Amino acid sequence: MEAMLRAIANGERQPLYLVAGDREIAEPQARRIARALAEAAGCEPEVRIRPDSLATLLTDLRTVSLFAPAKVVLAVDTAVLADRASAAGLIDQAEQGLPAPAPEALAGKQRRAAGRLIQALRVFGIDPLAASPEAAIAKLPDWALAGGAGLRKKKPRGRPAKARGALAGDLAALLEAARQAGLVGFAEGDLAELERLAEGAVPDGHALVLAEPSAAANHPLTARLAARGAAVFLARIEAGRDGVWKGLGPLVQELQDATGVGIERDALAELARRTLKSERDWSARQARPEATSRFAAEYRKLASIAGRGRITQAQVVNSVQDRGEQDVWQVLGALGEGRGGEALGRYRRLIAGAEDEIATRLSFFALLAGFCRQLTAVSGIVQLTGVAAGERSYYRFKERLAPALQADLPSGESSPLRGLHPFRLHRAYLAASRLPQAMASRLPWLVLETEQRIKGESRDADAAISQLLGRLARALSVERPPAASRRRRPATTGHRR
Repeated sequence: MEAMLRAIANGERQPLYLVAGDREIAEPQARRIARALAEAAGCEPEVRIRPDSLATLLTDLRTVSLFAPAKVVLAVDTAVLADRASAAGLIDQAEQGLPAPAPEALAGKQRRAAGRLIQALRVFGIDPLAASPEAAIAKLPDWALAGGAGLRKKKPRGRPAKARGALAGDLAALLEAARQAGLVGFAEGDLAELERLAEGAVPDGHALVLAEPSAAANHPLTARLAARGAAVFLARIEAGRDGVWKGLGPLVQELQDATGVGIERDALAELARRTLKSERDWSARQARPEATSRFAAEYRKLASIAGRGRITQAQVVNSVQDRGEQDVWQVLGALGEGRGGEALGRYRRLIAGAEDEIATRLSFFALLAGFCRQLTAVSGIVQLTGVAAGERSYYRFKERLAPALQADLPSGESSPLRGLHPFRLHRAYLAASRLPQAMASRLPWLVLETEQRIKGESRDADAAISQLLGRLARALSVERPPAASRRRRPATTGHRR
């Protein structure tokens, strides 16, 4: 960024710039470039947030102004360089404009949704005007209709087949409304115009700056801008495997410069924990755009509270509601080890930060019920087959005990644990080794009772789940001796000293 700004100050100006990264970081940096270009040209920069038409914007840039010496436009989140990996997210944004209105009523939120739909079609090389709306939507790949990373955070498997079919029909109606309203989105010709713009096909002093959350690194235009020093790819904010958020430095520096207030290290970690959520469960867990926006908003609020001092952890705890990311497996992990208080606290945090409380509650209960079934099954098979209990070494368990637990039962029936991953089986096995047999036998009824309370027999569904968590945690909190030490000793005679 600094090298780019120095080049602009020295007169080495490009007609097209790209800043890619989280919007809360990319947009302020792109504004710096736009301001530098505008100051050099002697004009004021224009800002367009999610413009409906890139063609209109490019046409305006090619026109010499009668009232200003030059034009500098900052376009934020156009998705014109989006890759296919982000196309499913565009479909999710288009869903927010449903149901489709009449063409003459296509405005505001629904007009933006229609634009996202058309852009998604363009990403896959589908001409939204060439065939019927139904035929155009039918060409979208099934995985794009299944949902993007944000939706899969709540529904890991995405939309079911029936929901995908209904969505396709609704999107076709939205596309028809967009076509009748004359909305064509960003066409392939717009990319060609962008390439001509990058080669200087605009009057002197005219420039376009793109601030994009997603830009395909392998796109020819992206590579060309990078080679010319006109593209900046900012570090992404993402959660590491240890749950610590990385890449916050540029955003924090931007907020500190804007507010004049710094933040203590422990306060920063607490603020990130309470506000940030990731797009995906595995691999590169990038922060959601709305989460980074909340982080920035809370930072500005805390800066006004801190005044001239620094933001402290106590201020974060007292002023910021905890709606950060909570991994459901951490809830089950604490439960399996008998840490009832931690399990209950993590469950409440999971519900408090949920965008859809009902869906999150039912999804968690499904995992909890499955864990309870595994405990009952492991406990019964251990008792039936005589498999040793309490083996803490995962590798010895995987080689010696897991095959026995997943083998066919003496009655010839398949083991209910067949197909379960050895690691998850080991976690359930260790918990079942501490679970009293009476509790293992009663678990199916407790799960059924909890399900009935969740689905209508109780006014407080969270209380029902919390009660099940508490009962199970209490039963698992007592460390039982190994199987060998629980064998009955032979009777002895005489008095014991």
